[in-house]
Amino acid sequence: MPALHNRAAHFILKRLGLFNRSYTEEAFGRHFVVPIINGRKTYISEPWMAEMIARLFKQKKGAFIDVGVNLGQTMLKVAAVDPDRGYVGFEPNPACADYAQALITANHLPYTVIPAGLSVKTDILQLQIYRNEDTDPSASLVEGFRDGAIATKSVVVVGLDDLPDGLIPDDIAIVKIDVEGGEAFVIQGIQSLLEGPRPYVLVEILPAYNKENAPRLAQQKIIEDHLAKANYVMFRIRRNADEALSKIEQIDEIGIHGDLALADYLMVPVEEVDSVKAQF
Repeated sequence: MPALHNRAAHFILKRLGLFNRSYTEEAFGRHFVVPIINGRKTYISEPWMAEMIARLFKQKKGAFIDVGVNLGQTMLKVAAVDPDRGYVGFEPNPACADYAQALITANHLPYTVIPAGLSVKTDILQLQIYRNEDTDPSASLVEGFRDGAIATKSVVVVGLDDLPDGLIPDDIAIVKIDVEGGEAFVIQGIQSLLEGPRPYVLVEILPAYNKENAPRLAQQKIIEDHLAKANYVMFRIRRNADEALSKIEQIDEIGIHGDLALADYLMVPVEEVDSVKAQF
């Protein structure tokens, strides 16, 4: 009998439009339809990122590659700043990828989300879940990146060489990477892009906190080495207390720190450093 009651309640909520629904919200000067699906919804955040994307789009033509789509927070920024830009997203968590596709459909965006992560090679990995929600934004493909995983989920990651021809545009303006500890694998995986289209790279690299955190420091070294190999220069992004963009500052190394406000970086091809500095 309880199961029957649950099914009846589910049916009634669905018919009333209370289970899955949508609303309209303004984000960065444009209105979007925001679906609510099984309690999942995207949210408007990080105005500094929208400003960063806008400034970098002025510098370079080409598409936006979003590695770590989550619930489409960055997707909405791209659509608001320049709706004519191409967009390809990678998201290994099926719950997030499903929602991101619904967000695309609701807003009639000509975008592509691939339900897989982007890495050095195609593989099946275990996504570590840390929160009691299936779209956990802190989930990581790096085992032991954080303490206290409560569950794991088998997910797919793909290498660029295994993607169909034409899926990744020839011209790429920006690659954004937000993958909770897997940044080094993505940087290695996009080495051909760094040497070819030479996009800007926006990446979150969470702090190592102390010199005893050898795994995170080793990943930082891999990132630094691959960027140096491709002749990229690193900048740390500074933002104000209200999350507005403040400035960028050139750095030689990621270093050891414990400040989450210092965890966002812009990587720039060496030949464009002066023009990018002029934008900021």
